[in-house]
Amino acid sequence: MVTKKMDPRVIKTRNNLRRALVSLMQRESLSSISVQKITETAHITRGTFYLHYKDKQDFIQTALQDFIDDLFANVMITPPDRRASRVFSLKCAFAYIEQNADVFTVLLGKSVGERFYDQLFERLQGEMMAYVRETRLQVDHSAVPLELQIDFVVSAVLGVISRWLDQGLVYTSRYMTLNVAKMLNGAEGLTAPVTTFFDAQLQVELGIQPA
Repeated sequence: MVTKKMDPRVIKTRNNLRRALVSLMQRESLSSISVQKITETAHITRGTFYLHYKDKQDFIQTALQDFIDDLFANVMITPPDRRASRVFSLKCAFAYIEQNADVFTVLLGKSVGERFYDQLFERLQGEMMAYVRETRLQVDHSAVPLELQIDFVVSAVLGVISRWLDQGLVYTSRYMTLNVAKMLNGAEGLTAPVTTFFDAQLQVELGIQPA
């Protein structure tokens, strides 16, 4: 099946609208942001807006999902020395978030509430679960159930990212990458499929033997 490429003009319009939304959210709550404010900030007409979205809620839902899709497109990798299953690169994740700190500070802030966080949580949770199924690695359920292990890791990673952003990126992305990797590899009760979901190259760099 051939995937149809999106018209560059459509991509440009949607990117402008997304940037406008982030800009507005830096000053206002989602509930107070109107379609008119969005279109004026993006310098497009209301007619153009409604060619792409049914209403404001449709736009916001789509925009938040697009931010998540862009993030995962940049952080999910297939290491050359691993199976076909993709893994989550902490190095790419922290670098990407650092480069787009203004966007993620807003999206994970109070103006969006838990909406973006919940969508991001579910996506990372789903990717981890898919990885465990695809690799068919043995999971020891006798200690801690797999679902709890995944919830623990996802909560920890997203929590650290949120605090890092709140504190104004006081550490470099590389510093965050290495230390989060150390904590994940040192966490008790996590079985191999969970820890190996994160870029094995980091384990080599840290001198840790992959489980």
